[in-house]
Amino acid sequence: MQCSTSKTVTYLILLICAIFYSPTYAETWDLKKQKHNVSVYSQKTASGYDQVLATTQVRAHPLALIALFDDIEACPEWIHNCIKVEILEKVSATESLVNTFFGAPWPVKDRDMVTYSTISYIEDSVIIELSDKSSLIPAHPKFVRMKNMQGTWKATPISKGVTEISYQGGGDPGGKLPSFLANRELVDSLYNTLLNLQNIMPLDKYQPKNIQP
Repeated sequence: MQCSTSKTVTYLILLICAIFYSPTYAETWDLKKQKHNVSVYSQKTASGYDQVLATTQVRAHPLALIALFDDIEACPEWIHNCIKVEILEKVSATESLVNTFFGAPWPVKDRDMVTYSTISYIEDSVIIELSDKSSLIPAHPKFVRMKNMQGTWKATPISKGVTEISYQGGGDPGGKLPSFLANRELVDSLYNTLLNLQNIMPLDKYQPKNIQP
């Protein structure tokens, strides 16, 4: 995978997820990029690494988000800079222990993260929460382990056949990457990820059978 060194740091907080979208975003989040039906926001934290949030709308059923996450082979097709995703343990139909790997060209070292994902439902919305489990398995010698990764995806139907996707998250990218560079480039990374999501989530193979969105 080829990309500039600056862009490679953007993947560091990538798969981390979302907060419920509302008009109050304008009061607590800074809008960084808005184009092609994707909006990306950031918010300062004490760690120096920003919380980030992105939203978009897709023509798909909310349950398609779960099917897309289950298709781990397809993750590199839409998650920016993702090399691969491994399911370490399928605890139940709604809980999984996951190891995600991100690529970077020299001299930036590749990263990985270990998260515990849980699926829940509130009315018609699908929620996928990720919590950090970086200490459960030893770090790979060729990857820098990311830590304190937390977040939530949410998929909510807003009209017939249209679902709003929101995605927020944050954490420690590990290593000694400067926060200003990670924060700046992360906005572009999230933008590209949600732009990809617009194209892949509506595919027929991810839509639930016998359910009209």
